[in-house]
Amino acid sequence: MATIPGPGDRPTRAAKETPLDGRRAASALTALVAAMVLVACGADTRPATPPPATSPSRATPAVRPAAAAAPDLAAIMSVSAVNDTGAMVIGRAGRAGAEFYYLAHGAQPVPLTHDGAPIEPSLLNNAGQVVGTVTDPAGNQPPRLVRWQDGHSTVLPVHGDQIIPEDLNDHGQVTAVTVTAAREPGTAQGRDATTTPRAFLTDGTMTVDLGVDPDVNEHNLYLNEAGQVAGLTFEGSGTSPRGFLWDRGRLTTFDTGPTTHPVVMGVNDAGQVAGLVLDDQDSPSGAHPIFRPAFRWRSGVLTTLDTGGGGAGPVRINRSGQVTGVVADTSGASRDVVIWSSAPDARPNRLGIADADYVVAINDHGDVLVSALTGPTASPGGRLWHDGQLITLGTLGGTAADPKGLSAHGLVAGVSTSADGTWHAAIWPPNS
Repeated sequence: MATIPGPGDRPTRAAKETPLDGRRAASALTALVAAMVLVACGADTRPATPPPATSPSRATPAVRPAAAAAPDLAAIMSVSAVNDTGAMVIGRAGRAGAEFYYLAHGAQPVPLTHDGAPIEPSLLNNAGQVVGTVTDPAGNQPPRLVRWQDGHSTVLPVHGDQIIPEDLNDHGQVTAVTVTAAREPGTAQGRDATTTPRAFLTDGTMTVDLGVDPDVNEHNLYLNEAGQVAGLTFEGSGTSPRGFLWDRGRLTTFDTGPTTHPVVMGVNDAGQVAGLVLDDQDSPSGAHPIFRPAFRWRSGVLTTLDTGGGGAGPVRINRSGQVTGVVADTSGASRDVVIWSSAPDARPNRLGIADADYVVAINDHGDVLVSALTGPTASPGGRLWHDGQLITLGTLGGTAADPKGLSAHGLVAGVSTSADGTWHAAIWPPNS
């Protein structure tokens, strides 16, 4: 399943959240520079590497060199997704607009198109399937939701004036939010009266309306390998959103108490949901406060995660139930990255990353990918907690690196600057 990076969650799925924020429906050209990070959960079943019980030493981290993601393809500017096999979705600015490609490990890039039209990709899974939208530049036709694999594409049975791909699992199931305008008669063109957002789950043959009222400004529909969907729903006009878990037609909702509401940020294959608790007066819709209480929810039980007296930024969860995020003291001046184990009374295990901005991803081995602000000018940089060691991500000769995704085996993908300050797609292979 994919996870959305970044402190503002729309991440972006900016993340993306975040240097990556904004809706996934943002323009493809913008996505080339600040693409969403989509990290698919792998099928590898090795146990997660436990974090240290105490803060690691502050020794100088090792540096992992960067490499060009697609050296044989000119002007590649972005990596918007990487899966556990090392396959990626890469993009560049072409003559007619943004161009996107699927790049399998050791293979040549394959253009992402449907009937000759470019696909704007949003999601990638471990089966090599890519999900995105195809739009009519003239605006005469509604957008289409498309699933691509091995050069073949299929239009999925989800329809609306706007379609927002949300998540994709390894079985090819897709969650999406649609927005449809209700038009009043009376003029030749009609007049927009209301817009109706709906949430759907589709496998390409059947499409199910999840029966929730989603927030179109948030990454809202997280999907696991069991076909469960977690997210937010509004149950009435003017009410605070509630968290929900949809499981084969059964909808379970939960809240976080008076004057607060949850923000869901992920679900694992066991149905554990992770997120933050916001005050009702906090800024909604992609403008989250940086540090708030963190929680893990399962089967009706909500557990508040110990942040040591402060709060947490956006959190990520892996298959074993480990949760990670950036925490800060009550003043917000002192930061670190922590991992909580799956235990109900888990204490935060600190990783010693004081310049962390937000956590991009955690994989099923407990590796943690972090976006950081480094040096006296607070340039974008990357840190990786891998096998109990802290690693700094090198650059392509410039001063900045912006990690976007993490595979099961520690491959990092993202963008970096070269010596002339230009951003390029980059990878950081393990053991390089």
